[in-house]
Amino acid sequence: MNFLLEIVTPDRTAYTDSVDAVSVPTPQGTISVLPRHAGLFTVLSEGEIKVTTANKHLYLAIGGGFMEVTKKIVSILVSRAVHADEINERAIKEAQERAKEVLAHKGKGEEFSAAQAIMRRSLLELKVLRRHRSRQMPLTH
Repeated sequence: MNFLLEIVTPDRTAYTDSVDAVSVPTPQGTISVLPRHAGLFTVLSEGEIKVTTANKHLYLAIGGGFMEVTKKIVSILVSRAVHADEINERAIKEAQERAKEVLAHKGKGEEFSAAQAIMRRSLLELKVLRRHRSRQMPLTH
């Protein structure tokens, strides 16, 4: 048994398919949704989503947002969603270096906040990328 999962950003539908489970980050910790989960509406934190289908996992890095669980569908609305295979490691590391320079020189106001956000996103995306690379093999039971 499975359910329909939709992950939507302001720019695109990042994912839509029938899945066995999904785990999402919330301010209180990670929540896993399985078929026949009770109805739920919750806030999502910036973090990692793990989607389980058949014998494999898919990972996405997300910005904050919301999740609604109903009997037939789980809808996730987030500010951004990046699949592990869309992540460019070299570009992330370059952005990290630029952000580190701003943080080291104690940049001003918005510049400092933007550098902090880039560091958070880049660390998350690198985590998702590494997890994806280490688990490209199908699961065995």
